[in-house]
Amino acid sequence: MDVSRPLHLIRFLPALLLGLLSPLVFVQLPPVWFIVCGSLLAVWLWGRGARLRLVAVVLAGLVWSLSAHHLALQDRLPSALDQQTLSIEGRITGLPEATANGWRFQLSNARVVDTGVKLPFMRAHWFAGEPVITGEHWQFEARLRRPRGMSNPGAFDYEAWLYAQKIGALASIRSGRRIDSQSSLGMNDIRSHVRGRLLSSLEHEPGRERLLALVVGDRSVLSREDWSTLQATGTSHLMVISGLHVGLLAAAVFGLVTLAGRLGLLRLPFPRVWLAAPLAILAAAIYAALAGFAVPTQRALLMVTLVLFARLLYRQPGPWFFWLSALCLVVMLDPAAPLLAGFWLSFMAVGLLIFGMAGRLRQSGLWWRWGRSQWVIFMGLWPWLLLWGMPGSLIAPVMNILAIPWVSLLVVPAALLGTLLELIAGVPWLLWGAAEALNMLFRALDWAAQWHVPSYLAFPGWLNWGLGLAGILALLSPLARLLWVPALACLPVLLASPQPRPDEGEFWVTVFDVGQGLSVLVQTREHALLYDAGARLSSGFDLGEAVVHPALVTLGVPRLDVLLLSHADNDHAGGAQAIVRHMPVDRVIAGQQEDQQPSLHATACRPGEKWSWNGVEFNIVYSAPHPAPANERSCVLRVSSGESGVLLTGDIGIRGEYQMLGRELSADLLLAPHHGSRTSSSYAFVRAVGPRWVVFSAGHNNRFNHPHPNVVARYRELAVEPVYTSLAGALRFTFDGRAGGQQKWGWRDSTRRFWHE
Repeated sequence: MDVSRPLHLIRFLPALLLGLLSPLVFVQLPPVWFIVCGSLLAVWLWGRGARLRLVAVVLAGLVWSLSAHHLALQDRLPSALDQQTLSIEGRITGLPEATANGWRFQLSNARVVDTGVKLPFMRAHWFAGEPVITGEHWQFEARLRRPRGMSNPGAFDYEAWLYAQKIGALASIRSGRRIDSQSSLGMNDIRSHVRGRLLSSLEHEPGRERLLALVVGDRSVLSREDWSTLQATGTSHLMVISGLHVGLLAAAVFGLVTLAGRLGLLRLPFPRVWLAAPLAILAAAIYAALAGFAVPTQRALLMVTLVLFARLLYRQPGPWFFWLSALCLVVMLDPAAPLLAGFWLSFMAVGLLIFGMAGRLRQSGLWWRWGRSQWVIFMGLWPWLLLWGMPGSLIAPVMNILAIPWVSLLVVPAALLGTLLELIAGVPWLLWGAAEALNMLFRALDWAAQWHVPSYLAFPGWLNWGLGLAGILALLSPLARLLWVPALACLPVLLASPQPRPDEGEFWVTVFDVGQGLSVLVQTREHALLYDAGARLSSGFDLGEAVVHPALVTLGVPRLDVLLLSHADNDHAGGAQAIVRHMPVDRVIAGQQEDQQPSLHATACRPGEKWSWNGVEFNIVYSAPHPAPANERSCVLRVSSGESGVLLTGDIGIRGEYQMLGRELSADLLLAPHHGSRTSSSYAFVRAVGPRWVVFSAGHNNRFNHPHPNVVARYRELAVEPVYTSLAGALRFTFDGRAGGQQKWGWRDSTRRFWHE
């Protein structure tokens, strides 16, 4: 058996991977001439001998990745069409998703009707729109936007996700007209047809949507409650078409064909593996395509293909060769794939199993090996969950020991076979059984989730993260018995919070980027106050849960002493329930208290109330009494230390501003009243405050035209520097008791990469 070629090749795979991944840390892509010169240099280095070939491979991977990224950036909405409302037409692709207030879908082969200008692949949301079906051709009136998202510490990078999905434009649909409903008979159309048949067959089955996630990879149908249960039990991976399911299907097909040959049911003039391997690869490819070729299925399909091709060629390279080869191939095919958490979690899980189970597959019994594999996954993925800001579950190993066999060996085979029976013969009974088996599992998971809340931990810093990862690898290695003391000593650093804290008498203010809304964190040395919590959108997207809470965790805030809600408007208080649900909050104070959610148990905002934390004074300056308009009832808070001050104003208007004149309002930082509306920020008020900065917390190109140009001009006229969350992302200011203060960072500039706007 000749294994020299795979062994020779594996030396170059890490070098190739390094080159492919390197551009993801670039703030800007180098020009095209660099790619041309790099290509020539790589060829020259390869010809200079073996010592320079690793460098040549790194450079080749870099050139390949840079070329792909350049092409991807060119396929974005032209700047001239940004924020334009146009008549466009295109074909529905992917699996349309029903939202709480309309439909979300993808549009391909789109163009501007009037000019014929081709448009990039886009993601569209049709508020209050009619149902759309994959493959249909539509004409829409739509407002187009370049891909852009909010920018906050620890929060989901929406722009990175859009870039990885090859989405070059966003569209808000205003009206539409179906042109034709002819199907192209592509894989997306097949997925849509299968989904429709399953929904019809399972019409009277509770929890039918769950089965769709396992058959066609449609996770959008899962409810918020289902996702909460899965996160609490660490079983989210079970509800996607994962690499495990693809691998099991390929193994089953390969085994059945081989068994049929051994039993004499197949008489072939060639070795059985020549039929078994291609059929197994074909089955795996069909299942992966049915899942929309998500990254975990890509990884599994490539590894299955490589393993079976090795069998066909009668070669047996080690598992690391297959793992590294699949890793490099996925990144070569899609250099943006590493921007997705699923990429790393999928590959790391398999890599950990290879590492942690090496030399142990023949030890002890089946249940020992199965339990060990779950221990390896649980411990090994811990650092990667921290890296991506994802919650961990302490009960995950136990639940997965039971849930993985249930889903993989019972639910998925029954669901796939049931789907075939339904499509071919119209027999749904096996689908019903699969749905009921899945419901039984969810009942068990719901029970377990009642006793456990998923843990959110801050990223411990790169040094601590590296030490913790090294400790875990040592603990999982064959040398664990010799290294367990230093390995265990490395683990506590993963729990450390490296975030600095203000000194005594200092306070820090962080204004989060929550779009058209408001959320501000005020920190002293030992205490934290959150002023407003962002919105909970009608689509179900909760900024308190998706943006504010992850940011608080990342900034090392484990609890809130006070959650102060300026008033009851959704863009200020909508995310409050998520905050209270996910972290301890000692006290909730609210303007417009009677209109707040009862579950918050808020006390009324009382002007004149004061308290002191670590030498920093907090003073509630103003809140109009009932029955004043909602905005005027905003709870205005002044935070001060020495000569430093900050004024947080909610949505007060000119009337409220005049009511406050004569009180102590001076501040270095002013949060612009009502997001910079023209009904606020009067000359008299701004002069009374005398700020150095004014922060406008408003959505990018929002429909309210906040901040109003006249208001911005007014602040500039009074020598106040305007700062925008829509441009800078989250903002951090520090105050030490002296007049002035300091702007520490704008998160968008601090974390900018080439795919960011």
